[in-house]
Amino acid sequence: MPSLYRFKDERIQDVMLAYTKVENSVRYSLTHGGRYLPYDEQELAMMREDKAWAMARLVIDKIMRLPPIDRF
Repeated sequence: MPSLYRFKDERIQDVMLAYTKVENSVRYSLTHGGRYLPYDEQELAMMREDKAWAMARLVIDKIMRLPPIDRF
């Protein structure tokens, strides 16, 4: 079957991105005493865009894997 992904790891990475809860994400900060800090609004927007692209690639890959339709 044809696939959008060359390697299985690429698909796994997109699955992980697609299921990430952006609003609950925090980052580990070494400069602020090793605390977990929330992302700022610009970083959240970039993460949402990455998530949307990953979901789109997964949908395209799923459509590519569907069997052909017999029209006649």
